[in-house]
Parts: sequence; structure tokens; C-alpha cells
Amino acid sequence: MILFEKFGQHQPLNRQAERYAREGVPLSLSTLADQVGAGAAALMPLFKRLEAHVLAASRLHGDDTTVPVLAKG
Repeated sequence: MILFEKFGQHQPLNRQAERYAREGVPLSLSTLADQVGAGAAALMPLFKRLEAHVLAASRLHGDDTTVPVLAKG
């Protein structure tokens, strides 16, 4: 859920920590960051397989659509 909110919903970790605290689950920002790192490490084998598949193509296409980011505060 932390990874989905961060990367899928573009929800910063500090906002996630605030939401969890409101729900009665106090999580520090460093704990959430550790979980993101652990998730990334666990998904690395999948990433490597996808990377090899994508880079084997004769052409690559990209999307440069920007993601709006709210100002701090």
C-alpha cells in the first residue's frame, strides 16, 4: 500500500505518515522510507526481467507527460 500510494498515486511519504497517524498508526518517515527501499529491493528481479525485455526491442517509445506537484506546505 505504501508503494502504491507513493508511485501510483504520487502521494509523498510525509502525507502518508500524517494519514496513518490520523488513523491511529504512528509511522515515522524513516520507517516508511525503509519500507520503500525494501519493496524496491524485493522487486528488483522483476525489474531486471522487464528491463531486459524492453531493451531487446528495436525501438523505444516514451511519454513525457508531466506530473503536477503541490508546493510544500
